[in-house]
Amino acid sequence: MKKEKLSETHQIISLTGISFERRSIIGFVELTIVPNRENIRAIRLNAKQCRIYRVMLNDVCEAPFQYFDPFLDVCQSDSKTRSLDTFYKHHLAAAQKTDPDCNAGELIIQIPPEGSHLVGEGRGLRVGIEFSLESPEGGIHFVIPNEIEGQPMPNSAHMFTYGHENSSRLWFPCVDSYAEPCTWKLEFTVDKYLTAVSCGELTEVVMTPDLRRKTFHYVVSSPVSAPNIALAVGPFEIYVDPHMHEVTHFCLPQLMPLLKNSVRYLHEAFEFYEETLSTRYPFSCYKQVFVDEIDTDIAAYSTMSIASTHLLHSIAIIDQTYVTRKAMSKAIAEQFFGCFISLQNWSDTWLAKGIAEYLCGLYSKKCFGNNEYREWIQSELEEVVKY
Repeated sequence: MKKEKLSETHQIISLTGISFERRSIIGFVELTIVPNRENIRAIRLNAKQCRIYRVMLNDVCEAPFQYFDPFLDVCQSDSKTRSLDTFYKHHLAAAQKTDPDCNAGELIIQIPPEGSHLVGEGRGLRVGIEFSLESPEGGIHFVIPNEIEGQPMPNSAHMFTYGHENSSRLWFPCVDSYAEPCTWKLEFTVDKYLTAVSCGELTEVVMTPDLRRKTFHYVVSSPVSAPNIALAVGPFEIYVDPHMHEVTHFCLPQLMPLLKNSVRYLHEAFEFYEETLSTRYPFSCYKQVFVDEIDTDIAAYSTMSIASTHLLHSIAIIDQTYVTRKAMSKAIAEQFFGCFISLQNWSDTWLAKGIAEYLCGLYSKKCFGNNEYREWIQSELEEVVKY
């Protein structure tokens, strides 16, 4: 959103109905926004593949809304011309129509006359949205192992969020921009045998009255943007790092021996970065969750990273040590540059990613020696030349 119109100060995400059987989510979000002028009549937010049920302003006034995703039919005005140039032109126009940095979005909330008194310059306005998500095609992935007929679902079923830089809108309504950091309160209700891992500090876990489910409460007190929020839910085994108690690792059942071996040097990366940058790790905790069927080795989010189980290895597999330690150390570097120090504009992307990559290279040189570092630089240069 354009900064002269409104800015976001706080957001609540509450997911109460996470169903593996139906691959669905029922949830509620509440955004606290501060308009910078009096006469705002519409609020534009990002939301894709969600079904929006209701929008409330300050819990007292129901607001009408329009939901339109131009990406569902990119070439709607020109369906006969089938060329890449035509598609590119329409695709770019669709992106601009929903760009939060241009005060645009898929969800347009009208402020009704009876709610106009709620909007005032510098006064916080709470926008509550009830929504659901069924069989998502992106942004969130349910891993359901093949069932044996007549037997209950195996206990390794899990789910996690993923995607490129602006993918948060795929699983909850938000201002999906790096330029709008805010504080967060996150609540996830899951079956009692599951664990929900998300960003920020875990403040409490509360059982529901029927004792069949439990709610995980997280708080993100440092302002971060929506693309840096993530979630993983599964029957995870939990391992607190023996060298740094604020670091916790999560893996699927029966992978604990591999996990312990794979992460035993992780604390050294924290120490190296803190020493190199002469500053402490910017958050109060860090979590690593290893999941199946993720399309990258590791993805960094605020206070956590979601990694592939393929990074886990036994002590006998020496070659994998190089890959795993590099991937995990890069995710930690991105906590400093990318999560804590974030982008303002897309043109800043090279800087945050470049510094994180550079720090990872320095750490790799310290761990594996100069020859390994030079070989990595050579391979990177070959990729550039090939491109």
